[in-house]
Amino acid sequence: MALAWQMLGQGKAKEAETLCANLVKLVPEHGHAWFLRGVAAGALGKHKLALKHFEQVKNAPDLLPSLAQARGRIYLSTGEYEIALDRFQEALSYSPEDHQCYYYLGLIKLRQQAVDEARRFLRQAVLLEPSFAPAHFELGVLALNAGEATKAVTSFQAAAKQMADVPEVMNNLGLSQQAAADLKGAEASYRRAIELRPTYAEAWFNLGMVLKSLAPAQADAALNKAISLNPALKEALPDGA
Repeated sequence: MALAWQMLGQGKAKEAETLCANLVKLVPEHGHAWFLRGVAAGALGKHKLALKHFEQVKNAPDLLPSLAQARGRIYLSTGEYEIALDRFQEALSYSPEDHQCYYYLGLIKLRQQAVDEARRFLRQAVLLEPSFAPAHFELGVLALNAGEATKAVTSFQAAAKQMADVPEVMNNLGLSQQAAADLKGAEASYRRAIELRPTYAEAWFNLGMVLKSLAPAQADAALNKAISLNPALKEALPDGA
């Protein structure tokens, strides 16, 4: 089991699933092995198989919160939001302070376009776990979309403390800094996003737009790079650019 968990943690879901499959052949009632086999199947996109494996988890009361949350993640992935909602609420009935459950509830509400409820769940997630970067990121997106640039900067900076190597985090931090009139900060964030992913067309485009104010002679090169990577971005250029 320890090796299977290690494999899953390393992103080797197929190897973890194989290890667990071999284990349940030897010990068919091994609930933890069935659970991990389901998690691995879910990571491989085998949603129906994952749910089938979860059904084999018996006599493992310590797994009830994790099992409910794992089922919730599967249903969230398949777009069955009401069932997912029930599963995460079930998980909270076992572990009322599980910040990840509140995060997933927030994601469901975002999918359902219930923005106020989504924000409430996401805020609860970061209240329970202030370093939980994914919830900070989603709060940043909500703030940016609402025109609350300063709040967005704060949220994306909090996310970046744990996810500084994620290009989307740095690009969105740049967008919020640009909206807050911190153009130098925005430039640095866009350049970091491009450093992490040199083919990130949107980050090249955003860099080009901010360079129009900071260093106009460099702007065209960045914009041309963006359009070469994604020609559709040409439509986003302002008139006369």
